[in-house]
Amino acid sequence: MNTFDIGFEEIVSYLRRSGWQRSLTGPLAEMWYPEGDEDNPILVPKESRAPDFRRTLAMIMDELARKEHRPQTEIHLDISRQFIDVTDLRAEDDHITEGTISIHAGLGLINSANQMMVSAAAATLRRQGYYGKSMPRDAYKHARRMRLGQTRPGSYIVPIISSAKFSSLVTVSEEESRLNVSADESYFERRMLTTLSRALETLSELAVERGRTPSKDDMLGAVDDGVSSELCSAILDVIGHGEVEEFDVAFNWAPSSPAPKTIADRIAFFGEAAPIIEHIKGELKDSRSQAERVLYGVIRRLSLKRNETVGHVAMDTVIDGKPRVVAFDLPLNTYSRAARYHGERRPVVVRGILDATPGRQATMTVHAFDADRSVESFDDVLQ
Repeated sequence: MNTFDIGFEEIVSYLRRSGWQRSLTGPLAEMWYPEGDEDNPILVPKESRAPDFRRTLAMIMDELARKEHRPQTEIHLDISRQFIDVTDLRAEDDHITEGTISIHAGLGLINSANQMMVSAAAATLRRQGYYGKSMPRDAYKHARRMRLGQTRPGSYIVPIISSAKFSSLVTVSEEESRLNVSADESYFERRMLTTLSRALETLSELAVERGRTPSKDDMLGAVDDGVSSELCSAILDVIGHGEVEEFDVAFNWAPSSPAPKTIADRIAFFGEAAPIIEHIKGELKDSRSQAERVLYGVIRRLSLKRNETVGHVAMDTVIDGKPRVVAFDLPLNTYSRAARYHGERRPVVVRGILDATPGRQATMTVHAFDADRSVESFDDVLQ
């Protein structure tokens, strides 16, 4: 994945979001014009490997720069980012000058990037205070798909690049919502970043905003939001050695997809919080709380009999790479939300204790249920 690769889809996505409209389409190219200016269209070639593609792209950039009154370099970057999320890891300290950083601090930042993404991938699959040798193998697989971009001038910034190009997750057949299993994998990296943002926000609230050592219940409760001993280690790799005063993580969501709602776009940690984070890390490592699986999917069936105090739900999901139907019960107040999401064909997420014994119906004792807010909003689904 290269942040500077631009093809037909990136150009069209950018034009559509900038108010341009398609006038003609053919097998080799399309014509697009600015809103209200049909007399000045531009040609957008469909084949990026064509000999004249780069020359045509330069002409498009010239026209966009003229109309938008800003440098071509900015427009080029915006177009190239249409289908990628960029997570910036930024280290700030008086000793970081002219875009350079000490080798020790730089290695800590790179190690932090790896640990952070592995822990986020693990928490997206399974909530656990400490993974150790039980770290899911898929967590490493998903983290390896992320890419490191070039550092940028000023404060030392390491960009992590991930795919935000999604296939259609929900299909409707005979008035029944079904999970498009082949598309589910395309959502994982965005779910990882959503999990990471929530976990970092929770950890920051515990370690930075309160300014005191959190209670054991608070620390164990943070596991529900994706905090783990490994995530604490990732933060300490940067601020725990006295060479970086401030470390922040900023999420720059792809323009082509709605940004996840109700989560922070930037979370900061300061060197003075290192002792508290070290304490949280130790407590979570010593905890023996039961691991909880996290499953994403769409509701296939709902059932509520008269006078029952719980509703019954069957959900299409993916378990260990294979399509499965998992059954679970929900209390009535939560079941009503499930019924609404089902009617909206809204993807959902559940967390709890899973029994997926081969050859039997998969079941889950659910401890948390919600809409999958990592990609789409309610309005996006209804449209």
